[in-house]
Amino acid sequence: MEPHKGLFEPQIISGLCHQWLVYNDVSENSRRKYTQWLKSFAQWIRGQGIEEPVREDIIRYRDELAREKQPTTVNNYLRAVKSFYRFLETAGIRKDITRGIRAMKLEPGFRKGYLNEEQCAQVIETQTDEPAPDESEAARERQRLTRARNRALLILIMTTGLRTIEVRRADYGDIQIQGHSRILYVQGKGKSEKGQYVKIPDETWECLKEYLRMRGPLQARDPLFASVSNRDSGERLTTRSISRICKDALVKADLNSSRLTAHSLRHTSATLALKNGASVEQVQQVLRHANINTTMIYVHDIDREQNAAEDLVARAIFDELTPDSR
Repeated sequence: MEPHKGLFEPQIISGLCHQWLVYNDVSENSRRKYTQWLKSFAQWIRGQGIEEPVREDIIRYRDELAREKQPTTVNNYLRAVKSFYRFLETAGIRKDITRGIRAMKLEPGFRKGYLNEEQCAQVIETQTDEPAPDESEAARERQRLTRARNRALLILIMTTGLRTIEVRRADYGDIQIQGHSRILYVQGKGKSEKGQYVKIPDETWECLKEYLRMRGPLQARDPLFASVSNRDSGERLTTRSISRICKDALVKADLNSSRLTAHSLRHTSATLALKNGASVEQVQQVLRHANINTTMIYVHDIDREQNAAEDLVARAIFDELTPDSR
């Protein structure tokens, strides 16, 4: 395989990137992410003045990313580069110089936090403010609709553990009655159809129903959660918009932490379910985990939280101290 100079020049890498993604048959969402990650690598290569990367360059790129990004993010970028080089080798363009390069080591457990019951209430209450009286009637109505939407969205994720992509894909017509329960059919991560569902608790339905009432008549294929901005009113919310709604509510509730994101609300649903008596199997079914070991991580995190070893040690030491030395 003879090297072709300029492989990572914009025009060439763009064409190869397209071929690579077609070859891997990835979803549109994955296509955007993989393109972003590979373009980052290509820009780094050009910035370093490298014409033909070698194995040591890939390792250096990984290590430089690690100085600025979390291990999970670094591994995503590295995974894209490794996949691209596997494609290049299959296509006879390059040898795979990434084979055997290790990903960053991840600590066991989840890297996102979760909320307790009081914090959940604080987040929901950020969506109860009334519009300013000096606004126009149209502006006040749009603010009321925005708050009703955000409140329903936050409560739905907290009580059902939906992912942001599942919220985005949800249609009004996905709400159905099954037996004595109201359910929402969902198209899960990596799935091509809506074959699974979550139950909508009565309290959640009341909030969701009020939001839907404010929107007026809807068709089955209309998005469950829609934009209210002048530019794209009625259009389906993007996953980025959903994440921003959740993060803004967390910040407004004085819960501003890098470990608290939209995905933390999914963790919250699972953790509170287990703490309030749900079995691991029940939570696995709600979160639609293929492997119960994924769900068991929540159990281990709860066990660690409830482990009082540090308190026992502190109590034993301080019991021996005189009042003056404490």
